[in-house]
Amino acid sequence: MNTPITTHKTLPGPAPIKNIFQMLPWLGEIRKNPLTNLMSLHDQFGDTFLLNIMGDRQIWTTNPHFAREMLVKQAANFQKDAGYTHEHKGLARFLGQGLLTSNGDFWKRQRKLVAPALHTKRIEAYAQTMVDYTHDHIQDWQHGETRSISQEMSSLTMRIVARTLFNLEVADSVQMIYQAMDDLQDYAVNVQFSPFPAWLPTPMELRARRATHDLAEFVYGTIHERRASGEDKGDLLSMLLLAEDDEGNRMTDKQAHDEILTMLLAGHDTTANTLNWTWYLLAQHPEIETTLHIELDNVLQGNLPTLADLRRLPYTLQVIKEAVRLYPPAYSVSREAIEDTVINGYAISKGSVCNLLIYGLHRDKTLWHDADVFRPERFAPENEADLPENAYLPFGNGPRICIGNSFAMMEAHLLLATIAQGYELSLAPGQSVEMQPLITLNPKGGLPMTIQRRQTQLMSEPAAMMLA
Repeated sequence: MNTPITTHKTLPGPAPIKNIFQMLPWLGEIRKNPLTNLMSLHDQFGDTFLLNIMGDRQIWTTNPHFAREMLVKQAANFQKDAGYTHEHKGLARFLGQGLLTSNGDFWKRQRKLVAPALHTKRIEAYAQTMVDYTHDHIQDWQHGETRSISQEMSSLTMRIVARTLFNLEVADSVQMIYQAMDDLQDYAVNVQFSPFPAWLPTPMELRARRATHDLAEFVYGTIHERRASGEDKGDLLSMLLLAEDDEGNRMTDKQAHDEILTMLLAGHDTTANTLNWTWYLLAQHPEIETTLHIELDNVLQGNLPTLADLRRLPYTLQVIKEAVRLYPPAYSVSREAIEDTVINGYAISKGSVCNLLIYGLHRDKTLWHDADVFRPERFAPENEADLPENAYLPFGNGPRICIGNSFAMMEAHLLLATIAQGYELSLAPGQSVEMQPLITLNPKGGLPMTIQRRQTQLMSEPAAMMLA
């Protein structure tokens, strides 16, 4: 049932773009740096504004109340939009009908199937694998060398998600998967700005086709191998292949492919970028890095972290949470209104796309003191309870909150503790780091950093407290 629209408020925003001649220069400008341009519009028009592009209504907001209405209280009035679901220009072209790209009853069924594999008790069992893979991955790091940390973190987290969720060892395929995922991210974002049809073999289109082929060959090969073995390994792959719907039907190979590909993308990319930006921020703030090292050295005393150690590493977690505030991997989420409704007094007509700019929400100066300052202590227990309501949403909220949020945070906590105990990472000389907003928020250029080995420095508790 439609909600009657009765409002006295008009959405602010720039003048509508009415034709292709107006659109192309605007797209060229916003494509250079979408986040910078969106934040500029935010500064000009306030926390909620409208972009009307040839009749396509895009509402952008950083308002926490709007966020709660869209994602939680009125979630039934919204669904994933064409940016996810369009078969040619959305993620669905590559991910099919996975959790990220499906809607309605089908999405509910798929989420119910996937949820047990990401239950707290099950992901706790993944902790040892996460640490072991990390320890193995950094064994060939050499003191003084420079590496692309973005590629290092992506390769590591890809191996971890493949092993923990699908019982796969992808060391020999990880470079192919990494490159294919990178090409698909680039396509999914830039195709929105492209005037060319999908059938035209542009270089970007050809890279996307090759990536789709390579990933499909890998994933379907995995499915066929597991089906042939008939083995139930108790992992997510077995859960997907053995699950039955209410009529006793098993999941098709295509449906399993879509979920596996979705989990490979979402399951590694968010954690990889969480760590990328954490390393970047620590390199800029040596005093915070020192406090982190004091905690790691005194708690771990040179040993690899375990699941039980995490509760004794609160500052390590605060560093991660604050990095995610400043550089949320999922820097925006969007929903299409499937009913006319009203939020904050603004009319939201059916078909409008509402975009929550999480990056802007997390840096809103009316919500956060010293909003642009890296300050992990915000998330100390005595401070976290006083954070503004609905102002910190790195994983979204409501029924479609990221299903892997606990997995991602535990993984980031363990990986940061494992690596930072043994290494310091500094920015390569002369480097200026820029944001590259693809599906997730990446550091442009791969984040080359110089690796330095460090020695564990044990301190007395009073000394540690003084430095902290």
